[in-house]
Amino acid sequence: MSTKKAGTNSAIGAERRRLLIDATMSAISEHGLSQLTLAKIAKIAGLSAGSVNFHFATKEALLLETLTFLADEFQQGIEVALKNAGPDAPSRLLALMEASMDPGITEPRKMAVWFAFTAEARGREDYKRICGGQDQKILSLTQGLCREIIQAGGKQKQMHPGAMANAVQGLVDEIWNDILHTGEGYDRDAARFMYLSFLSSVFPWAFAIPTRAAREQGKLSVEDKSLRIVTAKADHIDQVAELFDLYRQFYTEPADISLAKRFISQNIRKNRSTILLATDRHGNALGFTQLYPGWCSVAAAPYMTLYDLYVDDSARNRGVARALMAAAEKAARKAKAERIDLETARDNHSAQALYEDLGYEREQVFYKYSLNLD
Repeated sequence: MSTKKAGTNSAIGAERRRLLIDATMSAISEHGLSQLTLAKIAKIAGLSAGSVNFHFATKEALLLETLTFLADEFQQGIEVALKNAGPDAPSRLLALMEASMDPGITEPRKMAVWFAFTAEARGREDYKRICGGQDQKILSLTQGLCREIIQAGGKQKQMHPGAMANAVQGLVDEIWNDILHTGEGYDRDAARFMYLSFLSSVFPWAFAIPTRAAREQGKLSVEDKSLRIVTAKADHIDQVAELFDLYRQFYTEPADISLAKRFISQNIRKNRSTILLATDRHGNALGFTQLYPGWCSVAAAPYMTLYDLYVDDSARNRGVARALMAAAEKAARKAKAERIDLETARDNHSAQALYEDLGYEREQVFYKYSLNLD
């Protein structure tokens, strides 16, 4: 066997395992642990039961790896947040709280899985080791930050860091419960306002009291002109290209701004696509979407493929993606398109929730095939 083929097989194996872990989370969220079977997991993953057994000898092995994956993902999110935070304890505590509400980590499906494993941890040492260990690490970190904040305020005699850490983590647990029961419509801005209000009330020397206006100021809207959606022209090429380069990097392509400018320039100048650019009131680029025209033989009518949708990190969860999707629908209707088609990754649940909320329907009938001609 060649080294190249061995590497390819290894990559395929890793992707299958990732797919099965994702399918396991979906199955647990839908059926619960008690009703979980390998057949249900295989069906969601679109694989045979034999494929599941090939990668995981038993259901318990798959469950354990799924729980480990969730714990590692959360731990990595915490580490990145703290690395990017300021050196002071208040900034680090805020970063910890924000990481605890990260939509990618705390989507309702993952919350359902985490709580399901936590409920089983009493009778399972392996689950207890992972769930309990994770909780203890976060509590210890929170206690250390609370201790620093208390010392900075000279409140050592009045406040106990352990008690405050338990209060902070109790608030996080309540937020997680709300996410679980509310679903994709959970208002994270309201949760942010709540925890900032709490922190400012117990640590007034370290945190400012949030205002109702501050709660809303992060949102962008076409109605109040804080957000603008324009059809990209030649003078927008540089702005779109920078976002397009980041979009390609998100899909693990190397940074190549020259390629991005060349490709976007040709698409705009040759009218190969419709590119919608989102900017703030000052003209700063926030995100874009790109639509390619096509024809449907069965309907004997044009349609649009929404191929790219990207929002800069600084503008996420502020209404930009939804506004771009609304503008894309308007552009497609103007072009007399019969429909809009799009694809997204199986594990991109936040995007799936947005599309389904906007009325997009998941394809259940046809298979998608591709032939790589490289």
